[in-house]
Amino acid sequence: MRKHVLSSSILCFGFSTSLMATTNDTIVDDMHSDVLPVISLKANINDALMPAVHANSALKSDAPLFKTAQSVSVITREQLDQKQANTLADAINGVAGVSAGYLGRRGWDDFFIRGQNSSDQIFIDGLKQSQSASEGVAVELSGMDQVQIIKGPASVNFGLVQPGGMVNLVTKRPQSQTFVNTALTYGSYDLKQATFDMNYAPNQTAKGAFRFTGRIADQDDPTDYVYFKNFYVSPSYNFDLGDKADLSIIASYQHREYLRQQGLPVLGTLKANPNGAIDRDLYIGEPEFGAYKGDVYRTGWTYQYTFDNGWKFNQNAAIQKLQSTGHIIFTQTGSSFWAANAPAYTTLNRSNNGRYQTHDITTYSIDNSIQRDFNLLNMVHNLNMGVDAMQTKDDYLNDRYTTGNLNLYQPVYDQTVSYVKNNSTEDINRLRYTGFYIRDRINITEKIILSLAGRQDWAQASTQNVSKNGVFNKLAQIQNSDQKFTGNAGLLYNINDMIAPYASYATSFLPNTRTDVSGNILAPETGKQVEVGLKLQSLDQRIQSSIALYDLRRQNVATVDPNNSGSYVLNGEQQTRGIEAEINAYLLDRLKLSASYSHLFDAKTTKDTVLTNIGLPLNNIPQNTYSLSSRYYLVESDLGWYLGGAIRGESSKSYNGLDTHIPSYILYDAEAGYDAAHWGAQLSIKNLFDKDYYAGLLNSNMVTIGDPRQINFTVKFKY
Repeated sequence: MRKHVLSSSILCFGFSTSLMATTNDTIVDDMHSDVLPVISLKANINDALMPAVHANSALKSDAPLFKTAQSVSVITREQLDQKQANTLADAINGVAGVSAGYLGRRGWDDFFIRGQNSSDQIFIDGLKQSQSASEGVAVELSGMDQVQIIKGPASVNFGLVQPGGMVNLVTKRPQSQTFVNTALTYGSYDLKQATFDMNYAPNQTAKGAFRFTGRIADQDDPTDYVYFKNFYVSPSYNFDLGDKADLSIIASYQHREYLRQQGLPVLGTLKANPNGAIDRDLYIGEPEFGAYKGDVYRTGWTYQYTFDNGWKFNQNAAIQKLQSTGHIIFTQTGSSFWAANAPAYTTLNRSNNGRYQTHDITTYSIDNSIQRDFNLLNMVHNLNMGVDAMQTKDDYLNDRYTTGNLNLYQPVYDQTVSYVKNNSTEDINRLRYTGFYIRDRINITEKIILSLAGRQDWAQASTQNVSKNGVFNKLAQIQNSDQKFTGNAGLLYNINDMIAPYASYATSFLPNTRTDVSGNILAPETGKQVEVGLKLQSLDQRIQSSIALYDLRRQNVATVDPNNSGSYVLNGEQQTRGIEAEINAYLLDRLKLSASYSHLFDAKTTKDTVLTNIGLPLNNIPQNTYSLSSRYYLVESDLGWYLGGAIRGESSKSYNGLDTHIPSYILYDAEAGYDAAHWGAQLSIKNLFDKDYYAGLLNSNMVTIGDPRQINFTVKFKY
């Protein structure tokens, strides 16, 4: 009786902790867990020998990727471990159509999907973290089971999303077997790391099971004085509510502390400096005025209830709070980049350009949906309808500081840092949105699948300048409301369970934050994409491959008002057209292989108020990216010795049409290890030949540094 009362109350209750719901016919295990809207509690030993075949959380559907008329990539837990990925850039670099890490080792996540900046488009279990990327929000991968990447517009599922795509992270949830996994790692630049993953299943089922994961890490950086410290824990619990209901609660806490790596001047790195090359290890800030600290608290639930008539109710909710502070000394930009009272090109101007920043971001999000399969007119329909909502508040304070200049060739640190009076701001930004979506996946015949989806969003954004130059300014608030319909249509033809061509069309929208000459927030950006592709797989599903050709346009982009300095108008458009191919294969029970290639025919500005910008390549976008990785087991088992290697690279990149380009590069990785029943060891080497390369251009004067060789040795214990 108490179970039914609890189930009924969950149906009506709104926000608090996080839910995991699944159908009984979807298979997951430790490496392939699928979260909302459909999550399975069954396990299959053969999953360990297969690439991922579902992306339930990101697609809000339990349809196989092979039968989905959309380009989706999934990185499994095993692949994350093979990459020894500690950052999101580590994880998604090598995915077709994705370029990550152009900001260098700055301490937070940055990436492009299909030529569009998508750094703000990070979701956890199908719920957005917040509307803006921040220094304290870099995601913690040790608590994740999968990384799912949707390429192209995803607004029909998630509302306010940039047209390039989004990344969804699937958290580790309780499993049906009791186990304890721990690992200790020591590596280059004094990396010290410990991870643990403990699962307790008293009844040998996922119902009533508890899981606890965590990581603690400390590492220096090749750049002088720079360091990164991380602490993360995440408990989760599955309630036993009977056969009709599933409830999972998860919480997490993350603490991060680091000194921000800022890059180096172009003159002396990419271009010759008459005074000589600049040391790649040089730090250009102030070591005693440079620490960032961030705390992220997150809690949520997933819930599912199956009715007797076949309808299923899913609810997914989360609350996240970020608190971060950061001190940093920057260089000046533009013509004032170099200090005027020093020998030419020797000294950076750092006057009046220090900052003390604080972020306090609170985000509430919820997604309610119902779904059912039924027959109509001799066609099988999978209908999914839902309402989701998000509310976020970002309180941002920015104080200004000044300090002395820095000689690049004879640096002197510990200079006096002084507060600049009457040059600080505090802004409060709010975003609220509610969306209604409906999607019907129609099996017209056994081979032809038609997907139709539509969504109506209502969004309200506001920004309030609480204080400027130390003056309280309570009434300075700008507010705007928007509503927008977005849609998606796809058609797929399953020729013979090995080959499936498809075509799709999708639209997106995202509220603007820029204002016009009258101080009004501009109308939303929009996006649209046409995509055709081909899905390929082997009959045993151990080979999964896809090819996609797309034409994507980002429209209503805010551009500079030519008649009013500091204001913007909606006159911009960007276009990216490209082709992507990738394959994940487990061959002969010994060889695991992944490969990808993407080529951009165009990634350019097609409309702008500044005529000279039209036709320019988009900043920091490589025309070609490629990767190949493999792992070979010396015996026909996942136990025993294994060897692995990888090649990854990208072509050159440009910035604002300047003659300065980031050179192309190719990097090589290697690994070797041994796995026994209860222990294992792994030696991994990234950038095997210690190649010096560059990650991206921050502006016309600054370039970010690529990662040098990193050697890690890990010992694992499994019980």
